[in-house]
Amino acid sequence: MKLPGWAHEPILHFLLVGFVVFTANEWLNPETSVDGRVISIDRESLTRFIQFRTQAFSENANKRLDSLSQDALSDLIDQYIREEALYRKALSYGMDTQDYVIKRRLVQKMEFLAEGTAPASESHSTEALRSYYEANSDKYEIPAAVTFTHVFFSSDRNGSEVVRIAEETLEILNRDQIRFDQAPGFGERFPYQLNYVERTQEEVAGHFGTPAANVLFQLKPDKQEWQGPIQSAFGNHLVLLTDRQPARVPPLEEIIEQVASELQSSLERERKDAVIKELVAEFEVDISPEFTVVLKE
Repeated sequence: MKLPGWAHEPILHFLLVGFVVFTANEWLNPETSVDGRVISIDRESLTRFIQFRTQAFSENANKRLDSLSQDALSDLIDQYIREEALYRKALSYGMDTQDYVIKRRLVQKMEFLAEGTAPASESHSTEALRSYYEANSDKYEIPAAVTFTHVFFSSDRNGSEVVRIAEETLEILNRDQIRFDQAPGFGERFPYQLNYVERTQEEVAGHFGTPAANVLFQLKPDKQEWQGPIQSAFGNHLVLLTDRQPARVPPLEEIIEQVASELQSSLERERKDAVIKELVAEFEVDISPEFTVVLKE
């Protein structure tokens, strides 16, 4: 069959090819054919909206969607329409091109995707746990702690007599063998606490001052003998120090769950950094000679 002459026109061939490409693109990428002024609402769009709103990508958003009441569902749809309309209008104004806030959000999203390359959790061998534990033992040190009660005498109230009064009371406390629980019957009201149980030096210093805490942590524990006076920023103290626990690093078996969790977090950070490093390596860096010396390798 002989085709008519117009069928051999190059312009016709161009139009036919263009039509085929356009049709194929519409079929393979249906989202591109959606009217920009039409906001389509379906299960997929709403579940995705729930996931991003709650930042809970591991949960079953479908079940969450199905559990909503009619009022809650209506409110969710209103929020989705509002957000989608504002987003599309912003795009029409070209706000996505030079907006730093949007840039940061996109960077955060890529960082989140990089985090997703690491498994949520994995079992670690005893050797791996012990290796991480030993390399980071300083993180697990439990600081020294003391248990004591005290009798307080205010410098503001007693002036130059405060030391004499404290020393005389010290003799009475030891002579009468005053117990831990009898301390409230002596001295004056302290701005903070009367009894301190298993408190660190930093915590004690927060109430008594660093010099007083240093002296207190050098005392030898004795459940019967009162010691002092110890001078603080507030006055003088007589102390019954009943226990002092030295700083220690607990054995791996005691904190194995904590170590496993921190090892997992460390591995996830390493994987995330490796993924981001690969992404960065895809780009060529053109830096001004002015700043070359500060560029990290």
